Amino acid sequence: MVGISAFVVFLILWALAWRYQIKLAFGILIGLVIGGILGQFIGPYNSAEEIPMWLPPAPFIFIVTVLFLYAFVAWYVLDYKANKN
Repeated sequence: MVGISAFVVFLILWALAWRYQIKLAFGILIGLVIGGILGQFIGPYNSAEEIPMWLPPAPFIFIVTVLFLYAFVAWYVLDYKANKN
């Protein structure tokens, strides 16, 4: 019962995001798809001792890497535009 009510609440929140901020709704949808695919390869764990050490900080590592790459690309583009003139 708790799972169904949580699903309904999150579905309503996603519908509001779709109505008012479509980019946020697409981001949530893409994240759910990627999480669902990756979740198939990260097996169920019976205890906390079985969880790999890299798994809990993995989202933070991914975000930091993406932001670093974004900053590098932005710096490269701005440097290219500055040297072009």
